[in-house]
Amino acid sequence: MNCLVHTGELVGFRLRKLLSVVAATSLLMATPSIATPALDGLEIKLRGEAQGWLNATCTYYGLGWLQPDQGRQALKRLMLLIAAHQIGNLEVDHVKAAALARDSGCKAIWPEAFDEGD
Repeated sequence: MNCLVHTGELVGFRLRKLLSVVAATSLLMATPSIATPALDGLEIKLRGEAQGWLNATCTYYGLGWLQPDQGRQALKRLMLLIAAHQIGNLEVDHVKAAALARDSGCKAIWPEAFDEGD
């Protein structure tokens, strides 16, 4: 009888030890997702605002509300702003691709260079 009590305690100890190892392992596995920096509210807002202005400019050009030179100048300024401030780590090529995918007619006024002197 005494042997059965001792065996039961041993099994309980092993079970607790196993559970603690599993719990520690799961915490270690979850750490990388916790350590990844999240976008803060301002960065998300700026990213959406920048893409929104590009989309609006292309839409206004498509509706005829902007002349080609006005649209080209507006796009150039917006892209310079995005590149200079690295808003949300948006790359200029990604922003361009997203805007042109939404409105392919905007390609006609998309500036090739973003230098201020152009």
